[in-house]
Amino acid sequence: MKKWLLVCIAVLVGYIAYRDLTTGTLPASSEPLIAEEGISSPTYKTVKIKAGDTLLSIAEREQQGPLPVPIETLIRDFEKLNPGTKATALQIGKVYKIPTYKK
Repeated sequence: MKKWLLVCIAVLVGYIAYRDLTTGTLPASSEPLIAEEGISSPTYKTVKIKAGDTLLSIAEREQQGPLPVPIETLIRDFEKLNPGTKATALQIGKVYKIPTYKK
């Protein structure tokens, strides 16, 4: 009986992991992820990267507070403004376009 119960639990855990990895457990956002409605590309500021800077820290510093958009939107807009650049691979001394948002 214990073996049967362990097999059932293992199958359930396997199914949950499979479903989470393939379809996800969180619903997708139904609203478009555009910085400002009606504008195809967000406004931006050019910033030279210093040691210790991250995309989030720069964006919050330029915004002078927390971001009014999700981090995913910030990353997508950054990569749109800086083609061929990943948000996780900022280089010290280079100049990048950082998206800005209305509060």
